[in-house]
Formats: sequence, structure tokens, C-alpha cells
Amino acid sequence: MASFLKKIFGNKRGAIILMYHRIASAHIDPWDLCVSPEHFDEQVRYIRDTFQVVTMRELTERARTNESLRKYIAITFDDGYRDNFTAAKPVLEKYSVPATFYLTTRFLAEKKSFWWDELEQVILATPTLPEKINLHIGREDFTSDLGAAHILSDTAEKEIREWHYGHPLYNARLKLFYELWAAIRPLAINEQQRVMHQLHGWANTALSLPTLMDEAQVQELSQTSLFEIGAHTVNHPALGHLPPEEQRYEIQESRSVLQSIIHKPITGFAYPYGSLNEHTPGITQKLGFDYAVSTREGHVTHSGNLYDLPRYQVKNIGGEELRAAIQSWQQNNS
Repeated sequence: MASFLKKIFGNKRGAIILMYHRIASAHIDPWDLCVSPEHFDEQVRYIRDTFQVVTMRELTERARTNESLRKYIAITFDDGYRDNFTAAKPVLEKYSVPATFYLTTRFLAEKKSFWWDELEQVILATPTLPEKINLHIGREDFTSDLGAAHILSDTAEKEIREWHYGHPLYNARLKLFYELWAAIRPLAINEQQRVMHQLHGWANTALSLPTLMDEAQVQELSQTSLFEIGAHTVNHPALGHLPPEEQRYEIQESRSVLQSIIHKPITGFAYPYGSLNEHTPGITQKLGFDYAVSTREGHVTHSGNLYDLPRYQVKNIGGEELRAAIQSWQQNNS
């Protein structure tokens, strides 16, 4: 933990952008996207008391000047989950801490959920699945045999609860989940939907999925002076796998839709999954955005690329642990 925080806060010359996704207590959280409401309260209180928290607009304005970036932090949220409104917003308002919310416009779609949440529940949480799976993904046939793992054992369930990205794939359910995730992520949205339709037909299971903010909640969020709204595409594709014209549509259309809802300019953008290629930053800049954020780790410096700003993902840790780790780092580097 100390090394993680040292990596985040170690460069005193640069500013920090923190990345959140959900404020919730999740039974399964393979990508470390969830921070519990209790831990979030502790984190925000500590950050407020220790650093200068600014909006992304102010941070990027400072990055364009010679003003010091030391001790500055911006808080960001990706995707637009409803718990950002119901759980994060009250805590941020409680401590008068600003934040920027990057929203996909899927909240306007009939199906208001993300494919990766569906995949988690189907593969990792369904008690009994068919033993064999045969899907057509892109131009390839995908087959797998779960064998005895088609029944979710207590041992496998415990391993799944404790598993996070980067750890060994301890059982057949985790292996299948990761292989499907890797195959589905780079697909275009229509193909993703087609594969997920196949998957639901195979599993034949009812899902209870985390929902996204609705239009009224987005409007209310934008009316609070503490908060900014940024764009995050229409469908959350991996932009780095799309041709330039499709990237342009996803980026521009999401901004247009959001601006028509909140009646304010959208000046910031977040790359879904942090995926981009050699065309993406230039497209974002030419479309008139002031900046764009990625998911790669690093500090914001005056010499950095404003259309590929780094961020650090915040995990589900408590405020006291955060405080102790940073104090330890400061002592070791004094």
C-alpha cells in the first residue's frame, strides 16, 4: 500500500488526477471499480484536509501556465453509474469538494447497463451454467467446457470474491470470464451486443445490474457549482480499435448529447478503458476539447500532453490507511 501511494504522490512537482468509477459495496469486483461509501467518505475528508482539490477545468488551466502544480488534486468519475449521484454526490457536497463526471450517453438507451457488468454476473455469479459454451465472436468461434465448474462451488465463489485483475486465474469460471472479456472488449458496439445476446441465451439467467444516472440526475449534477460534466463516448468502445471516423462519431456525439441536456459547454473528455491510438488525441483536440484523460498512471506536469493526461485509480482503502501510508512515504523521503 505504501508503495502504491508513494507512486501516486511521490512527484511533488506534478498534480494528481484521481479516478473513480463506482461508490458501492460490491460482492464481486474483479476490476477494483468499487469504493465503499464509508471508505469514500474517509478518503474525501483526508484529501480535502491535505491537498488543494480543484476541478479539471482549473487543473488544466494551471497546467497551461507556469503556476505551481504542487499539492493539487482533481477527482474524476467515469461511466456515469447511478451511485455517483446517490452515494458520491452527497459526500462531495458534505466536504465541499469538486469533481468531474465523465458520462457515456448510454443512460438514454433502452438498455441502461454495461456489457462487462452483465458478463460478471453471468459467468461469475450464476449458480449453475451449461457445461459447454459455443459462441461466435467477431470472425472466430469461441468454445469452452466448464466441466464440473458449471456448478459454482463454495470454494470457487470465495476465489471469485477475492480475485482482482492481475492475479492468477484460480478456476475455470475466472478463466472463462477473462477470456470472454478480452475477446469482447475490442469489438464494435453492435457486435458486443450480438455476443451478449448469445451469452444470455446460453446462460438463461436473470440479472440484477447496477444502473446509470438518468437525464434528470445528470441535469441536477450539472447545476451544482462543485461539479463538471465531461464526455465519455456514446457506447464506451475501446477507441484504439476503431477507425478514425467511428472514433470521431463516438467522441463528438456524446458531447453534443450532453450539451443538449445540461445546456453548458463540454470541454473535457475521458478515453474509455484508456484506449487510444495515434489518431485519438488529435481527433479530440480538433473537435475542440480543452483536454482528455486516460487511465495510464503518472503526474500532470507542465510538459505533459493535455490530450493524454494520466490518472490513478483509487481502490477500496480507508482514510486512516491512506493517511498512514502517505505519512510513512513522507518520512522515508524527507
